[in-house]
Amino acid sequence: MIKNFTRIFGRLRGIELLALLLCVMLSAARAENAEAQQRHQASAATTPSAVSLAITPKKAKIGDTVQATAEGLPPGKKVALIWETVEGGWVIEDYYHFRGKKYSETTINLGSFVVGLDGRLTAGFTVPEDYGGIHNVVVSGDTVPLAQGAVDLIQSFEMSPTEGPLGTLIELQVKGLGWRTLESTWVVNWDNHEVGWVSATSSKGTATARFRATGPVGDHQIKVYTGLAGSGLLELRAGA
Repeated sequence: MIKNFTRIFGRLRGIELLALLLCVMLSAARAENAEAQQRHQASAATTPSAVSLAITPKKAKIGDTVQATAEGLPPGKKVALIWETVEGGWVIEDYYHFRGKKYSETTINLGSFVVGLDGRLTAGFTVPEDYGGIHNVVVSGDTVPLAQGAVDLIQSFEMSPTEGPLGTLIELQVKGLGWRTLESTWVVNWDNHEVGWVSATSSKGTATARFRATGPVGDHQIKVYTGLAGSGLLELRAGA
């Protein structure tokens, strides 16, 4: 009876610890999202509300060409197009002290453009390699924000090879992974069995997962799951 009670109590303690861990992760994710929203609102507050930057398309992958247009800007003025992001990653001190993650705000200059005499700006740029998620794009003149829009950088996946014999080394390259807690680490499944995980926390959202083909001859499912609500965002098939 005592042994059974001890076993049940141990299981309960394990469940409590798991629940506590999940609560901590969700709290961290909420805090990061709240902080990102505050930054977005603060950035928008410093930009004239009368001028908005239209982005086409609004969702894009790394390397895609995006068009940005705005009206009502100072005619003939030379402006810069600024991409807002973060930089950072895992923090490790003295070789083995793990301190979690740390990021700071930074920007990327997408190029210089000249506003037309009619006050209209039309600018094209290539989406840079960066973390996935929403990035503010700001038109800046003499370091003063004149217009603002946003691009939702979405993930992209490339797998090679797509077929081969038993034991073939498969590489899955991912781009555009997020930097927040539940967006930075993804799980890779082969035929509904976990083969590992891939993280781009310290590599600007880009990483490569490597694993070997196993099982019988034929097609095999490869799924990649994000920690955000446990949803799967990719499903591929490999022919053995």
